[in-house]
Amino acid sequence: MRVTLIASILLSILVCEFAGGPNAPAVFAGEKRRNNLVAELLEASSISKSNNSFTITRSSAGWIFISATCKGKGAVKILLGNAPTGDAVVVHDGGGGKPAEAMRYLAKGEHQIRVECDGEASVDTLVVNAVPELIHCGLGFNSAIKSYGLYDMDFLEKDVLPNVTTLIVPHNIELSQAVIEDWHRQGKKFVAEVGINAQAKTADEHFNYWTGLLDKAPFVDGIIINEFGMNNPSPRPSPERQKRAQQRHQVYEEAFRRMRADERYRNKTVYAYFGGSGKKVNYEDTGTTFVRTLIDCDYRIALERYIFEVSSEKASKDTLQTFIDGIADWEVKEPGVKKHMAIAFGLFSMPPGGINKLPNVDYHVWMDQQMNIVANHPVMSELGGLEWWTSLLADEETVRFVGKLYRHYAIEGNTEMLTRDPLFLTHIQNADFEKGIEGWTLQPAEEGTIQAKSFPRYGRIEGRYMGLGRPADPEHIGDTFLSMKRSEKGPNTFSQTIQNLEPGRLYSMKMFSCDYDDLINPKPKKMEEASKFAGNVDLEGVDVDAKRSFTEMYPSGPEPPIPVWITYHWIVFRAKGTTAKVIVSDWPKDKEPAGPFGQERTFNFLEIQPYHE
Repeated sequence: MRVTLIASILLSILVCEFAGGPNAPAVFAGEKRRNNLVAELLEASSISKSNNSFTITRSSAGWIFISATCKGKGAVKILLGNAPTGDAVVVHDGGGGKPAEAMRYLAKGEHQIRVECDGEASVDTLVVNAVPELIHCGLGFNSAIKSYGLYDMDFLEKDVLPNVTTLIVPHNIELSQAVIEDWHRQGKKFVAEVGINAQAKTADEHFNYWTGLLDKAPFVDGIIINEFGMNNPSPRPSPERQKRAQQRHQVYEEAFRRMRADERYRNKTVYAYFGGSGKKVNYEDTGTTFVRTLIDCDYRIALERYIFEVSSEKASKDTLQTFIDGIADWEVKEPGVKKHMAIAFGLFSMPPGGINKLPNVDYHVWMDQQMNIVANHPVMSELGGLEWWTSLLADEETVRFVGKLYRHYAIEGNTEMLTRDPLFLTHIQNADFEKGIEGWTLQPAEEGTIQAKSFPRYGRIEGRYMGLGRPADPEHIGDTFLSMKRSEKGPNTFSQTIQNLEPGRLYSMKMFSCDYDDLINPKPKKMEEASKFAGNVDLEGVDVDAKRSFTEMYPSGPEPPIPVWITYHWIVFRAKGTTAKVIVSDWPKDKEPAGPFGQERTFNFLEIQPYHE
């Protein structure tokens, strides 16, 4: 009993000393790990009046997230260290409403947090979390599908900007001074995407090239270089090739050391994109000292892990395990590397280059599974940051969804999945016509005007990314489709009942179509000369959101040499019941036929998945 009483008294003394007074009792201070990405450093409650001071400790340099729930009339200011009240990191005026939030980058060690409450204002709860660098790629990288609109600051304001620390921008972007100052006022960073100068041969030339870009955009806080290799091309790396790679990269290493030592660029950070297979690390492409030089300079490794969808539960688990094993091998080869590493996942969810390549897989659940591993698997502890590359090739929903994932895992520190849906979709069967016409109801205008066909590498032509320079997908995903040849006798249609919908919930439908003649007889065409979709896509039993729905043509890439113009169909709808119906016709609805008779059109990738509003 005596021991318990003494311990209780000591704890009370420590809490009061830590909090700076009886008005600010500290509920918790220290480092409480919530998941691999987030550690809670402080939780305090019932803070009122002024001169409340708390000590937090960052075990390494990095980011913190501050959240304060306030009430009462008057102002609340939260300050770091001995900053004057005009430099508050959080200012909250008026009671209630959403929590006041801020992010800041701190050096390793102890830091003071002061809370000033004016009038009747008080802080119900103050929470400070250690969080990783959260990178958005990016501002100025607008969607290749123009109908999604601009991904500008207004678009990013709600779901993305509050949940990131760093914005990747084009190196030649022009931003207003107000935007620059406001972002920096929040303690956040701009990083410019740049390349490797192929003409540069010496360390001086590389140094001058990269620092010249920094000089032209003095507001940026660093550069991210696209890209360096880290592949696994052979089971037995050649010592000679490795030696040549090391010699080739020594000029980069010298340029980086000079940049870090130069007073003008000492506060700028270099991020180096690394491509690769995701398997075992070897140094055939870089030599053995390149990565260590980046670590020694306290620069960042942006490790590309573009994990595309696969067609079974087992293959999905095996793919994620390969990702885990690859990160483990990095840490074995370069101890401590994870603290300097930002995983760059694949955001590119749409053509002309997307890894959302299977219409029966929910891409957002797949993204969620990758983030869940990072948040929970022991191999993924101590990662320095996260990125999803790139909004240039992502639909607006997926761009916004990254902000939700960051909030869930990397700010709040949750461990459970964000999504509640299965990985494999069941709304449409045989969505790629890989099983011929199975599951579909056909109404041909005459015999032979609707057929299931295939074309070699068509999925790759559509833009289902498998990696530049790689052979066609071994499963030939996307090479099959339904073909309809327009008839003067009437419209051709194909249809299917959409299953397993949740009434009242939003969904998206995606589909690709093109002129079959463009595949077999390719000719250079401008978009105005290409064959436009002249039919109709009808969804029965749902409420279609016309403002968010559209069709748009895009040129195929990276192959064939002569681009094929593909039509991208995007429909957002709200389910009324558990089922609905999709009907596709090659005639406009309730109109005369449009387009020449005999024209043949392909259809595939009918993907229906939940839409995150």
